[in-house]
Amino acid sequence: MMKTVAEYMDDLKEKTGSDYKSAQVMDVQKTTISNIRKRGLMSDETAIKVADTLGIDRGEVLLAAAMARSEGETRSAWEALTKRLSAAAVLLLLVTAFPQEARAAGLNDNCLNIHYAKSWEEDLSGCKNRINQPGAKVREDSRVS
Repeated sequence: MMKTVAEYMDDLKEKTGSDYKSAQVMDVQKTTISNIRKRGLMSDETAIKVADTLGIDRGEVLLAAAMARSEGETRSAWEALTKRLSAAAVLLLLVTAFPQEARAAGLNDNCLNIHYAKSWEEDLSGCKNRINQPGAKVREDSRVS
């Protein structure tokens, strides 16, 4: 499950020692931190600063910030996207970590058998790089170009 804005703020406070120090490190006003805590909302710019300070992927915090600001169908769309991304990440991790078991389960080494992942070929460059490594056991007809 994805973290909320409040959980990222708690992680930030734990890392820096206080909300005051978090504000200093991120070069924002202390009131910015207070408002985020009160409202549970943050701007995209602040989300990037939070991610950078925590040393985590910017997209993760940006997604949490966008979800917190949205309602109704928009929020449902964000939630559906996070579920799909999580499922794709888990599958990719399993295929990469356990290639023999994946083949036994009928998954192809090229990692692009996931029907919606085909359009994300660029995002799957880690998978593509693994496949194109010298000595990789991949059928020639399934090699990613």
